[in-house]
Amino acid sequence: MGTRLRPLCASLLLLSIAVGCSVTAKDGDPRKTWCDNNKPMRPSAAVFAVMTRPEVDDMNAHNAKGVKWCNWHP
Repeated sequence: MGTRLRPLCASLLLLSIAVGCSVTAKDGDPRKTWCDNNKPMRPSAAVFAVMTRPEVDDMNAHNAKGVKWCNWHP
């Protein structure tokens, strides 16, 4: 039984090393990554009218972060 488990254990070890290496690779600047993957939220008046207060607060926080980190202009 031990000889059957060795190839399985070796395969799992190699797989975990490969996954670990790909996950730990980081971009130099997390702010740049955030700026590259986000854009300002500018809902229409009709959409804004039906947004809840927490949704408006989330949108405002998102846009404030963009102004601070990415130089978005209001």
